[in-house]
Amino acid sequence: VYPAIDLTAGERERGTIEALIASPVPRGQVLVAKYSAVVTVALLTAIVNLVAMLITLKAGGMMRLLTGTDDSIPWLSLLQIFGLLVLFSGFFSAVLLCLTSFAKSFKEAQAYLIPLMLLSLAPGILSLIPGVQLTPTLALVPLVNIILLARELLGGTVDPVAATAAILSTIAYAAAALGVAARLFGTDAILRGSEISAGAMFRRP
Repeated sequence: VYPAIDLTAGERERGTIEALIASPVPRGQVLVAKYSAVVTVALLTAIVNLVAMLITLKAGGMMRLLTGTDDSIPWLSLLQIFGLLVLFSGFFSAVLLCLTSFAKSFKEAQAYLIPLMLLSLAPGILSLIPGVQLTPTLALVPLVNIILLARELLGGTVDPVAATAAILSTIAYAAAALGVAARLFGTDAILRGSEISAGAMFRRP
């Protein structure tokens, strides 16, 4: 969250975005560099969390509760879940860059992201409800699809059709969010620090 805010609204607030855009580098490459930085931080955080949870489960003898079989570490499932984390990081980073591009200050960007953070808790709660499975319909719902797919990977009950739909839809959502961020990043409003509206993405940069 914070790298995304600092690289968009933070630079507008400090007035450094003008000097960055004035450099002899295409705006698209600047945006890709910012996106890569946010994804990298997200992946590092995901790896630390994954390792910490793995150590906790192993040390506490709770691995059997997670896998339903024995206390051995499900390396294949963990590798697959890491792949989902990469996918999720790419999607969520694009969404964060898109939303923070509307903000004029660090605090305003935080205010925009609070509803998103609260909304992101709902899929986790949904995955705890018994009987909820990854259907082709739920596979098209952002966030929900990745969480349910990760749960089914651990349980070994993955539907290939639903899994493919979840992966492809998440990639499409990430590309759409990054496209919106690119449209906003190319507008003059982001350089002048003036108001940016949703209509900015429909105007030529």
